[in-house]
Amino acid sequence: MQRTSAIQPTNTAEAPVQYEDNYNESAVWIVFGKMLFFTLLMTIAPLASFFIAKDYVFEGFFNVSSRNSYTYSAVVAVIVVHIVLITFLFVAFRENIPGSKRSIEATKESTGKKD
Repeated sequence: MQRTSAIQPTNTAEAPVQYEDNYNESAVWIVFGKMLFFTLLMTIAPLASFFIAKDYVFEGFFNVSSRNSYTYSAVVAVIVVHIVLITFLFVAFRENIPGSKRSIEATKESTGKKD
């Protein structure tokens, strides 16, 4: 008596995932460039805003004591961090990589799902 498997191999899952190599390369570099930009912005902007706010704004313009200017400058740096994070999330969710709609539509067609 020979056993047969009830599960049959299918190749339908591979079709919607096929992309051109050039598309993959360009999409990876677009994402990498955005990530690198926001990583640098996340490190440079809070540090720069802290020292600029401390030296020029609070101690220079408002004549705040050195001890209080550290606190106020830290608050400014935290606000800058939040602005950078919100901007990164906004850009990431609105990212428009060419061909992504085609792959979503191909996946919907292959699975038989409709909006």
